[in-house]
Amino acid sequence: MIISDLLAMEATGCRLIAGSEGINREILWAHSCELPDPYRWLGQNELLMTIGHCVPNDAQEQVEFIRRLERAGLCGVVVEDNDLAPQLHPEALETANHLGLPVMLMKRAVPFASIVRMVAAANKSNQAQQLMTLNHLYRAALGEYEHPSGFAQQLESVFKVAMTAVDVATGVDVLPGSLTVDSSEIKKLASEVLPYGQGMINRMGSLRGGELSVWSLPTQRSTVLLVEESPGSMLDSFTMTHLSQVIAGEVNRRTHTALGLAHQRRHLLPDSLESSTPQDRLVRDATQLGQPVQDLMVAITSTNNEELVFSSLSLAGIAHASHIQNGYYASLVRSADLPVLQSLSEYHGIGIGISPTITNLGGVKDGLLRAQVAYESSDGPKTGIVRYDEVSFSLAPKSESQAKEIVERVLGPLRQAGSSEQSLIDTLCAYLDENRNWIETSAKLGIHRQTLSYRIGRIEQLTGRNLKSSKDLAELWIARIALKRS
Repeated sequence: MIISDLLAMEATGCRLIAGSEGINREILWAHSCELPDPYRWLGQNELLMTIGHCVPNDAQEQVEFIRRLERAGLCGVVVEDNDLAPQLHPEALETANHLGLPVMLMKRAVPFASIVRMVAAANKSNQAQQLMTLNHLYRAALGEYEHPSGFAQQLESVFKVAMTAVDVATGVDVLPGSLTVDSSEIKKLASEVLPYGQGMINRMGSLRGGELSVWSLPTQRSTVLLVEESPGSMLDSFTMTHLSQVIAGEVNRRTHTALGLAHQRRHLLPDSLESSTPQDRLVRDATQLGQPVQDLMVAITSTNNEELVFSSLSLAGIAHASHIQNGYYASLVRSADLPVLQSLSEYHGIGIGISPTITNLGGVKDGLLRAQVAYESSDGPKTGIVRYDEVSFSLAPKSESQAKEIVERVLGPLRQAGSSEQSLIDTLCAYLDENRNWIETSAKLGIHRQTLSYRIGRIEQLTGRNLKSSKDLAELWIARIALKRS
């Protein structure tokens, strides 16, 4: 049924007063609504019927009202011709003409129910199609999918739409489908999402000139569902209610699972930094929790970003072990996860230092130090991805004179230590080269651990630097690089 069919039926008592170019719009269903924001509750190709309570009085507010109905995808609006309804201003009617949104007045003696019955009779076959669609929806909800996008893609095929569900706080696609949305579009929606618990499902509006409809979902975290419809799609307010509940349930399940597992993995990072932790036990624990143990890297950022990074990596499906270490927030991830970190950095404008690739868990300690060097390499605001492989060359002295200057500034006190000068410098170099492993450093130098402990204490005393501090270690590491050039 289309608008012109409705106008042709004398029993409806409707006459067109604006939007004549839209008389071929399909009427999927007709709803009576007197709420001040009916465009939040009605969907694509649905007809709004009102006695006028939802229509604003002001001319400019009426113009915006018409625009919002159009953006929501409604096929038209029927206003009862009574004394209570506000007078429709010429500006509003001109806007309806420009948009091609049919605006109709209905005789007061005609009940809304008669229009609903006419639309229902015309769309009887559509109701059967709705039931079949819902059957496919709930069968899809019970299915099992190997790929994270499999669930959304199945729903897309059922409703003939493209969609994606996005966690607004992180910008992560928590239920990725075939629809790609720019980060700027998500940021635009961030302030409009209803907090969890306010209503069931809320139509927030649209993007891209009405091509995408945006829905706020009743999920544990603020989440939006973005939908792009295509010709023949079976999506109205009735089916949308069912679809949103299914998607909200799946989003909540994935969120709970991802965050819970990530919390269980947190101890793996500090455990991998402890030389006393047996490697076989560490590998076993990591494997049981789904944490990769090869081709890894360490990412460093400010502790202010702890919740943001933890949630973003978890919701993106990244297996990570994250923990606060030496005043920084560190994450152990796969090298292949770098693109996710880049997206995270760009979306939120945060700085992240990245270590070189670590072959196994035994290299985490060294990776943490190098990620720290990368993060601290910039004197300005900490933004963007900084890779150790890229900054180590710029940190390294570019000339012999520059190398001598760095060595003198950081290691100068050791050079003034008299006869013990060379032994302290050799000890520091060995300690750094062996990833601060006391047993391996002692063996390399051929000294007892007590002697090593004494020398480490002297190095800290003379240089004024704490070898347990990531910042001080970074400075000593740069000096170690410079020493090779001087």
